[in-house]
Amino acid sequence: MMIDEDEYLRMDALSSAPPRYLNVLILVGKLEKVPCWFHSLQNLSTLLMRWSRLTEDPIPYIQALPNLGRLHLCNAYEGGGQLRFSEGFHKLRILRLWNFPQLNEIIIERGVMTGLQDFHIRTYMQLKILPHGIEYLEDLQELRLTFVTNKLKECIRGERSKDHQKVWHIPRIYRYWQSPTEVKYELLSHSTDC
Repeated sequence: MMIDEDEYLRMDALSSAPPRYLNVLILVGKLEKVPCWFHSLQNLSTLLMRWSRLTEDPIPYIQALPNLGRLHLCNAYEGGGQLRFSEGFHKLRILRLWNFPQLNEIIIERGVMTGLQDFHIRTYMQLKILPHGIEYLEDLQELRLTFVTNKLKECIRGERSKDHQKVWHIPRIYRYWQSPTEVKYELLSHSTDC
């Protein structure tokens, strides 16, 4: 149990490996490092890491999880301006990336996350361009951009926008923003079947 947000989660209190058939793991709190037993989570289908604030990129550890279908990272990494998805994630269907204060670039290599259907990017005020490689995500059904820069929005808004060709295949693209009284949204894609 944590007392305050700067206290580290006591991962050493766990045995050398978590339960063999663990399929959902939720870590809420600051981590000193990625737990050494991450590689053993062969049955994990859902991983939520919130406020881990790692200085080491967790993606190389997570990409090796063969059954991961849902990944939610919220302020999980403070170590750099880039997140690179270079391999793995074969069963990933839902990806949520929230509140990475330093992040200004997301890279998705060809052949990674090919089955991704739902992608949510939230509170990225340094991110001014679309994730590189988003055009490779051919099964993507919904892209949500929440509290992102206007520059990022303008890259994909309308058929003549700079990056329209990269996202034309995505049926539903939403942008959410805060008005003085409420959260509002707009549809940025061509789909009418909402």
